[in-house]
Amino acid sequence: MATDLSTAPARDEGSPARVASPTIHRRRLRPSKVALVGSLAVVGLVMLFPALWVLTTAFAPRTEQASGAIIPAALSLYNFHFLFSLPANEYPVLRWLENSIGVSAVAAVAVATIDSLAAFALARLNFRGQKVMFYIVISSLMVPFIAILLPLYLEFSKLGLLNTYGALILPYTSNAFGIFLLYQFFRAVPQELQDAAVADGATRFDLWRKIFLPLSLSITVTLALLTFMNVYNDFFWPLVSTSSASMRTITVGIELTTVGQYTTNYTALMALTVFSVIPMLLAFVFAQRRLVEGISFAGITG
Repeated sequence: MATDLSTAPARDEGSPARVASPTIHRRRLRPSKVALVGSLAVVGLVMLFPALWVLTTAFAPRTEQASGAIIPAALSLYNFHFLFSLPANEYPVLRWLENSIGVSAVAAVAVATIDSLAAFALARLNFRGQKVMFYIVISSLMVPFIAILLPLYLEFSKLGLLNTYGALILPYTSNAFGIFLLYQFFRAVPQELQDAAVADGATRFDLWRKIFLPLSLSITVTLALLTFMNVYNDFFWPLVSTSSASMRTITVGIELTTVGQYTTNYTALMALTVFSVIPMLLAFVFAQRRLVEGISFAGITG
């Protein structure tokens, strides 16, 4: 049936077409929000000031070390030249950096592996004393490291491991924090997934390696990165467990190089500090996506 177009109402060409005018929403800044942003900006500047002072002092001449100025009158590479011109047998700066990176990397891999296996066993396997063991592991979080320092030192002394890489690595190979972090995530994995894998003939190690480890990759990488930073920044245990210059780490080397009995070379101290921060900064830049994902997953599952 044809439509009769003659019956359609004719449009008046002289009348302008109506155009819907968009509604413009103007956000008003509330005084409370302005105060909050201003307060956060002030806190950010206060936290940023020490980092800026360290960076600028590292490139300042030694004559300006006590001025406290954020921007020095002149910039110089003398402090870095001074550090690398020291006798290599007494102040091996590059060797200290290699020790710190190597020890931290091995400890990070060990913690990620051991803590993941322990968390999987405590979270997904059924055995006698499972809850008791979990509570014992978690209770160790309340014990400060300084409380076990002397027993740990005597133990490594009797084993003949002082002033070795074993003394620098073994105390960091596992921690209760990593076990608890991964335990919370493993508990949230559906039981049906594990039952299906067991029905297909998967062993306990296959469950961890093929299912739980890939699912927890982001949190595991986060744990490894946090461990790397913690071991890299540690000062007290490398100080008491090593005695030769070649076995020192960069944190101990900073103190030995720039801090004397009566004086402190602040410009060299800041220069060596800036130099030591480079590996951690690179590790954070390359792993920041995994770090953010791991913290997000840990917050959701925890």
